[in-house]
Amino acid sequence: MEAVAARARVSKSTLYATYADKTALFEAAMLREMERIEAAQGLNEPGPPDAPFEDTLRAFGTGIMRFLASELAIGFYGALSAEIRRHPHLSSAFWELGPGRTRANLATIIAGAASRGEIVIDDAFEAADSLFGLWQGFSNLQLALDVGSDQVRASIERRVDRGIVIFMIFYGRQATGSQAR
Repeated sequence: MEAVAARARVSKSTLYATYADKTALFEAAMLREMERIEAAQGLNEPGPPDAPFEDTLRAFGTGIMRFLASELAIGFYGALSAEIRRHPHLSSAFWELGPGRTRANLATIIAGAASRGEIVIDDAFEAADSLFGLWQGFSNLQLALDVGSDQVRASIERRVDRGIVIFMIFYGRQATGSQAR
């Protein structure tokens, strides 16, 4: 907290008056970052209600993958890894405010398409996990290790499109509902 106060150019007492502890400060920072992430996902300015489902997925996927490939996100996750080792209770707060919320947002989009009969799913969260995995693949490791980062960034649109095609083959209207488990 002392380092944060110094960087923010405020006293520690001012910082503690606003944030009770490191967890509260972390949660506030995560909420601010989620606003950026959700803007990147296109959730703050949704497209027209009759936009094709694949276009909605494309905007969401491209936005989140560009965010995750940004230097800001890579640096944040690196710093977060060290903090979680020292403060394990931050893990659940990070999950709820970050990846868990992104997963829920994607599941909501997928559930909406299922309710309109555009896809056949058993579980929107499972479908969101599958799609996100198709988008991300090993790119998170490449970015964290700085191995082929430029190629990862250059391939985001292609990765997202390929993931959507595979997702729609499995969950699309032609699906029988008997997808393998």
